[in-house]
Amino acid sequence: MKFLLSTLFCIFAVQLSAQGDITNQVVGAFKKADAAAIGSYFMPQLELTMPDNEGVMDKDKAQGVLTQFFKENSVTGFTIKHQGTSKLDDQFRIAELTTAKGAYRVTFFMKKQDGAMKIKQLKIERD
Repeated sequence: MKFLLSTLFCIFAVQLSAQGDITNQVVGAFKKADAAAIGSYFMPQLELTMPDNEGVMDKDKAQGVLTQFFKENSVTGFTIKHQGTSKLDDQFRIAELTTAKGAYRVTFFMKKQDGAMKIKQLKIERD
């Protein structure tokens, strides 16, 4: 009986943890070059660093900048290389984005807001 309860608890804990992690959705959106899907995970204000544009901006402007980037850079791949959690329980992911014009290092930082993980900072830098 204890084994069954322990197993059920572990399964429940894993499911709760997975609900808060948006990594798979963000990876899928990058692979599809879907700026709107990525933007749906942005905080209302975020820090965006791109090859030709950087600063703190609202999510709609950031999504527009990302849309333009995808128009100019046809995505051929996206792979998470490293991930972690800070002492403040913020999470980060470091990935490689490959495009027809070259490779980029993508870093995004996430913070829990209103019970859901949101992207608070996104960096896309030439590799």
